Formats: sequence, structure tokens, C-alpha cells
Amino acid sequence: MDFKALVDAHETSMELVEQSMITPGENLNKPTKALEIASIDKGNNGENNCIDEPKSSKKSSKLVQEEERETGKVSLRMYKLYCTEAFGWWGITIVLVLSVLWQVSLMASDYWLAYETSEERAKMFNPSLFIYVYAIIAVVSSVLLVGRSYFVTLMGIRTAQLLFTQIVRSILHAPMSFFDTTPSGRILSRVRTECQVCCEERRI
Repeated sequence: MDFKALVDAHETSMELVEQSMITPGENLNKPTKALEIASIDKGNNGENNCIDEPKSSKKSSKLVQEEERETGKVSLRMYKLYCTEAFGWWGITIVLVLSVLWQVSLMASDYWLAYETSEERAKMFNPSLFIYVYAIIAVVSSVLLVGRSYFVTLMGIRTAQLLFTQIVRSILHAPMSFFDTTPSGRILSRVRTECQVCCEERRI
């Protein structure tokens, strides 16, 4: 009941503000719609007819706006915003370069294994050289894989932290009217979702 009284008071104050914006001269010069309809009915029928009050063209002002929901697929702009939030396009470039180098190291190990075990190299096969080169390729491949995984995780944590900081900063700098017109549960759900994403990135 207290919240309903608050909403009614808000709507009443908004109507008073809208009425005060209209000058008194305009109200005197312009007849109301009810009088115009009554005069038309009197001229046509010659008698007074019951006239329903016209509906107000002004939309009733709502204190709490309905929550907007997006439907459909996630746009490419959201993916670009998430991937470039931490390090910009340099982060995506580094991830792509590390991924390509890792794949090249895997192909190099397969090529070296196939080349040394071929029939042409059977007479000149050197076990120590074969193991030495193969071990170097395996170490380089492992380093590239660990580096790529570490950088992707770091980029995810950094992105989650930046987005969470932006949300908290926006809430702290929001005017009081925002908290009066937005339910606290809606605000907490947004912050909790972003906090869960940040925690999941840290666990990974």
C-alpha cells in the first residue's frame, strides 16, 4: 500500500507539472474537447446527449519501467566488445599468433617423425639427432600451448574485472532517481551475474 501511494503521488505530481507547462492564455482560448463534442451533438440532434469523457492522449507516467529483454542471437558487436575490452586488438592478434605457432610446431613434429623414419633416411638414421630435434620441437610446442592458455585466461580475467568495475562505478555514480525507479533485485542480478563470470574466470 505504501508503494502504491508513492506511485500515485508520482503520477499526480507529473500531471501537475505537465499542466503548469501550459500557459493560462492557451487554456482560455482553446475550448476543451468535451465542449466541442457537446456543441456538435447539439447542432446535429437539437438536444443534449450523454457524452463520454475523452480518454487522455497523454500516457500515464510509470515510476518503475518494465525490464527490457533482448531476444535472438548475440550480435558480433558484443563478441568484439568482450574480446577487445582488456588489451584491444593486440590481445586478439597475440592469441592468433600463438595458436598458429602452436599448430606449426605440431606439424613440424609430425614432419620430422615422418622424414626420419622414411626409407630414404633409413641408412643415414641417427637416433641421437632424431631424439634431440624431436625433444626440442616438443618443448617449443609445450611452451606455446602453455603461453596461449595463460594469455587467454589472463585476458578473460582482465575483461571480467574491467566490466565489473564499470558496472560498480556506474551504480555508485547513478543519481538517486535511478534507485527510486529501478528495483534493487534487478540491480543485484546484473552485478551478481558479472561477479559470477569473474569468479569463473579466476577458477579457470
